[in-house]
Amino acid sequence: MPNPTLPPGAPEQLAAARLRNVDTFLAGRGLDRGGLDALMRAKTGEARHLLLTSSPVHGIANSTSDIDFIRVEDHAVEGARMATQLFEQGQHLEAVSYGPDEVAAALADLSAAAALDPVGVTEAHRGWDKGHELRRKYLERLVNGVALDGTSPYLEHLPALARVWKWSSLHTAVRHVFHLRLAEAAGETRGSAGYAFGALLHLADAALSHAGDVYSNRKWYLLRWQRFLDSGAADGTPLAQLAERFTALDRLLGAALRGEAAGPLAPEFGAVLEEVFAIAGEGHAPALRLEPAADVTRLPFLPGAAMLVGRTAQFLTGELPKGPVAVTRDTAPPGGAADVLSASRSGALRLLPA
Repeated sequence: MPNPTLPPGAPEQLAAARLRNVDTFLAGRGLDRGGLDALMRAKTGEARHLLLTSSPVHGIANSTSDIDFIRVEDHAVEGARMATQLFEQGQHLEAVSYGPDEVAAALADLSAAAALDPVGVTEAHRGWDKGHELRRKYLERLVNGVALDGTSPYLEHLPALARVWKWSSLHTAVRHVFHLRLAEAAGETRGSAGYAFGALLHLADAALSHAGDVYSNRKWYLLRWQRFLDSGAADGTPLAQLAERFTALDRLLGAALRGEAAGPLAPEFGAVLEEVFAIAGEGHAPALRLEPAADVTRLPFLPGAAMLVGRTAQFLTGELPKGPVAVTRDTAPPGGAADVLSASRSGALRLLPA
């Protein structure tokens, strides 16, 4: 069930902090909520809620940030959504609209997804956009959004959102660490650094989501983590121990990119992955389930080699592994590293939550 360690006083104190962020941002643009409310209603029509979303809500907007809205109307909105673009008073504003019934249905599905086991949660997040016009990106913005009347009408759904987003980021971090191990075993350098960077980003986002700090845009992950630490929100919580660990990983990654790595990155990244799971993994260990893609055909090629033909074609010198695989410090990756890595990259081998 949803149980992230939300900051003390949430959501009331969080709602107040978000409102201060919004007012500070608007004041810096020479705007205020009342004037913006009148402008948006004049340009886009009446709405039940006009939600300001994204970086201004989280207090990380900059001079180039757009002003993004979600409009929740009093009637159904039909068809595929396309954001309305407005340029007023030197500002770029964007608004996308939804009806009350589809918002209610999406929030009910979010609550149902958050109550699933980790595999179910991760699969629900991954398949969300196929079944909802209110896409993941906008679902997160809806829950976090601050209305121009000063309320946060959907913030009560943050615990459910946090658990779903946390497990998605945990799964992505596991995938990156698994790929990192394979890339290093296959002798790759730049590729392994890329996987290490992805792992660090998603480890930080998983920790933040576990704490109820949810935001989908990857470019803000590390800044959000640093601001989270600077705010003291991690003090006295198990997340505090991750500050030095993430910093150490960042140093190792920097050294690798400069060609100064003292050794492989995978052991340290695997160790921190286990630490994050110990804090946020609800008793589960990092693992994957490997499954050959259903649309791939294996054809004989030369003695000791085969060709996998699907969306792409690739050569294989061994057998592709199947089934659950632990992604821990003490477990070697299965199969030939180069074959498994190539099969995963091409889509011939699927890395699923386990």
